[in-house]
Amino acid sequence: MAPEMRPPLPAPGRYCAPGMPDITIGPGPDVGIDLMDCRHATIPGGRVRAARCYGMGGAEVPYDVDLVVRSDGALEHDGTVYSRPCGAKR
Repeated sequence: MAPEMRPPLPAPGRYCAPGMPDITIGPGPDVGIDLMDCRHATIPGGRVRAARCYGMGGAEVPYDVDLVVRSDGALEHDGTVYSRPCGAKR
């Protein structure tokens, strides 16, 4: 896919939605999502993929889940919109 055709990557930082666990992008290829700590994650075409994520209690699992960068820079995951900075009124 040509560079201009690739979906945008999310900006590093913490994204929040009321009543939901935060999503953290970075540093580097690390992603925190769904209470999972995913090291060396990739974000191709609206998905987060990682061969190894760590959950509560140290559970180690592969992970593949939706994550879309919206035109306003917010993230959409599982039908919920996460924005930054956290606490910002939308």
